Amino acid sequence: MMGVNNKKGEDDGLEGLAEINVTPLVDVFLVLLVIFMITAPVIKTALEMGLPESESANPNPAQGLTVKVFADSTMFIVTDDYEERVFIGAFGNRFKAIWNDMDDEGKRRPVFLAADETIPYSVIIYALDVMRQSGVKDIGLLTQNAKEAKRRGRRK
Repeated sequence: MMGVNNKKGEDDGLEGLAEINVTPLVDVFLVLLVIFMITAPVIKTALEMGLPESESANPNPAQGLTVKVFADSTMFIVTDDYEERVFIGAFGNRFKAIWNDMDDEGKRRPVFLAADETIPYSVIIYALDVMRQSGVKDIGLLTQNAKEAKRRGRRK
């Protein structure tokens, strides 16, 4: 290759590069990959749910299995390991299968029901009935703390 000429037309001995150095690009992508791998398990998809309010609410659904009922006729069955979306028509069979697959220690944990405040009462009764038929002994109803809701501006 020819050397690069400066303004005076003299050859300064530097040669031009005809290829792109990809090492910095690969370094950046590896760092981004590590960041996403670390943060992906931490990030959970949060769906907005209008839980009824209670003055004494102090929920801790991490102690057991949670069933979330949304206004669009979908339900989520949430365990420590995963979160599964089911429609109300398939909820009975799917919940029974998940509950029966749990070991004895898991079956002693409570099941929490979190339902949007616009859900018809009949759907709540259906979900409670399925849980009882599956053998669930402890059922809790999740609400949001009225003070927290007011502070976040969700109070009606």
